[in-house]
Parts: sequence; structure tokens; C-alpha cells
Amino acid sequence: MKIFIAGAGEVGFHIAEQLILENRDVVVIERDKERAKHASNHLDCMVINDDATNIEVLKEAGLARASAFISATDSDEVNMISCFVVASEFNVPLKIARVKSLKYTGTRIFSGGYGVDYIVNPEIEAAKAIINNIQHGATSDIFSFDDSEIQLRDIYMDDEHFLIGKKLKEIKGSLREEFIVAGIIREDEIIIPSGETVITEGDHVFIVASVSTFEKILVKIGTPKKRIKTVVIVGAGRMGRYVTEKLLQLGRRVKVVDRDYELCKKIASDFPGALVINGDISDKSVFEDEDFADNDLIVTTTSNEELNILTAIYAKSLGVKKAIALVNKTNYLHISAELGLNATVSPKISSVNAILKFMRQGSILNVFKIFDGRAEVTEFSLSPNNELCGKTLKDTRFPAGSVVAAVSRGSKHLIPDGNFVFAEKDRIVTFSVKEASSALSEMFSG
Repeated sequence: MKIFIAGAGEVGFHIAEQLILENRDVVVIERDKERAKHASNHLDCMVINDDATNIEVLKEAGLARASAFISATDSDEVNMISCFVVASEFNVPLKIARVKSLKYTGTRIFSGGYGVDYIVNPEIEAAKAIINNIQHGATSDIFSFDDSEIQLRDIYMDDEHFLIGKKLKEIKGSLREEFIVAGIIREDEIIIPSGETVITEGDHVFIVASVSTFEKILVKIGTPKKRIKTVVIVGAGRMGRYVTEKLLQLGRRVKVVDRDYELCKKIASDFPGALVINGDISDKSVFEDEDFADNDLIVTTTSNEELNILTAIYAKSLGVKKAIALVNKTNYLHISAELGLNATVSPKISSVNAILKFMRQGSILNVFKIFDGRAEVTEFSLSPNNELCGKTLKDTRFPAGSVVAAVSRGSKHLIPDGNFVFAEKDRIVTFSVKEASSALSEMFSG
């Protein structure tokens, strides 16, 4: 499968990187010289330093033989025009555009026949991730799989967590639930743990279990899931509007605060069920006057990610129980838990996951990148002719730096032990370091 990607920024680069790992034939087009050079040095694919709307360049690169065209530049207009050009000049079955502005999504451009088959809106994808997190109690970052009760959660070990200093085999014995610690991120190291691994302060512990099991585990480790009833949303822009709408539909009580009077006026008119406050969130008196400390959750969605983080931290220091911040910088995603935030959401990463999910074919059903892409959680489907069928887990040699974390078989969701026998149509969740991804894909592609 030949796939063209317009744009070698963070979104385009990560999409290309993943598709290359899946042995796809990828061509990246980037008009910025420095970005094109960076992509060429770090991606094992053809990189063209030119404009994605240049028909002659596209012809010469072989777009006529492509299965998909993904336009993921930083410009909505460039992304749409690129798809229009491809649709008018080439018979490419699938055209995907990354479009940030909602003003385009309601037009006839996307109703069929205008060149774009699928659009990804970063803010809507991020808002979906926020809503999913809230529905599960906003206890940690959550990675969910379609049609499965299996989840992976990142639980941060702060200085008071009672699991610190314990071996995993001790934890497993004391909790007496079906789960697996698939991986641990410790400072700059990714650990695929054994039963002898000891949890230390500052660890990010990635646990895989069913939703119902997680609820039991969280109770036992002292962080039970509680239904979030009252939410403060900072920012009345597109993201804040979408989250407000969905939370009101879910029956939550919502307060929205923004210093832009016109935005406040608009959101108050559109969502009369929300309490809208026109004020500057950086002003301490706003917190005090509006009793924000009495709320279950604060979600910071402004365009200023530093303000989002600081506001969320300050809100928790005043008594708000939980906090979710919208961020994009990778280093901010890493340190968020140490700063006390319950979860962070990135529009860019959400876009990458949405596009890759739409592109999924064959054995790979889902991929989530963790720790700036240095670790991955992948869900595979086992085909009938795969040589793993009928083998036990203990007799199967998996790549170094990888672990089978869970299996869904029909309506059953299993945490496998060494005696587990693989069967066709199993949906298998793995946790791995980036270097093991290609070998894992080969194992499950047969």
C-alpha cells in the first residue's frame, strides 16, 4: 500500500513513522526545507521538498498508484486544496484532511464528491478524549479499545502512594485481581517489568485490566472512581464549547470561565444550562468569588498551554479534586503527573491516533504512542492462518522489550498467563518499546 502524506510537522511525521513500522510504502511531501531535511534524516521513506499541490511533482512521485493521501499540514486551506487537487487529477481511493476550523466541517465540501473522504479535527478528537476520561472518573490517562472492556491506564506513583517499595509479585498477591503491569516509565527509562520489579516514587505504572477490574483496583489502592458531577471549564473557545455541550448532555453541572466577553455571551446563549463567568482565570479573586474549589474537576482548554497547566495546578491546590489540562508540548505531557494533574490531552496526538485508527487494515486494530513515541500499545487481530494459533504464550518467543498484556476473545477479556493458548480472531493487546514494534507487526501479520 502506497501512502502519500502532505506535511512533515509533528502530526505528519508521527503518522509516517507509524505507517513505515507497519511496512507501508510512504511518501512525505513537505515544502519547508528544514522540516523536509529532518524527515529525510529520520524516516525510512521518500521525502520530497515541494508543494503538495504541485501536480507534476505528485505525478512523478507516483501518486496515481497510491491507496491513500493524507494532508496534515498546519494549514486547513492547504490540506483541503491538496485533497481537491488529488481528487481532480488522480484516482486515489482515500483522501484524509486535518482540519482545525469547525467553520468548514458544516459545508458541502465534506458531504461527498468534493475531494475529502474523511476529516480529522484536532480539537474535537481531543475533546472526545477529555469526555472519555471524565466518564471514567478522571483518575489517570486512559487508553481504550473499541468493542472491548480492556483499558490501559497510566498511574503515577507520588510520594505517598502505598505501592511504593513493593515488588510487583507482592502487589499482585495483595490485590488479588486480574491485571498486568505492562510497563513502567522511570525517569528516562522504559521498563518491561518482572515480578521482582520494585515500584519507586515517580514511576509511571501502566496497568492493563478490564473496566470493572480497574474500579476494584482503584478502590484497593486508595483512589476509587467517583462520579464527577460539577466541572469548571476554563476557555470558551471551540474546545471549551464542545466539552461543555457533551458534559451538559451527560447531565453534569458546568461552569465556563473566559475573559473574552463576546465568547462568554455566545456560549451562554447557546448553552443556557451552563453557568458562564466573564473573568480572567489568572486573577485569584475569580477562584474565590465563584467558589471553584468546591467543584469535582477543572478542565483547562485555552490556547495557552502554560496557562492551562498553571491554572490546573493552582485549582488543585485550592481544593478542586481533579484536573485535566490541554497541552501539546511533549515535555509538558511527561511532567504533568509529577505536577499533580490527573490527565493531559494533546490535540496533535489525538489527531494522529484518529488518522491511524481510520487507516487501520489487516492485523493492526489500534496503536497508541506513549512517552514521545518511545513506547507503544498496539492491538492486533490474529488471523486464522497465523502460526501463533494453537501455541501457548510460554512457548512463543516475543521480541525483546515487548509483552502481551491482554486478550479479548468474543465477549471474554483475559489477562493471559504462560499457559494461555492463542486462537484465531483473538484481539491481542501488547505493550512494547518502539524498537520492538516492527518485529511485533511481522509476528501478527502472518
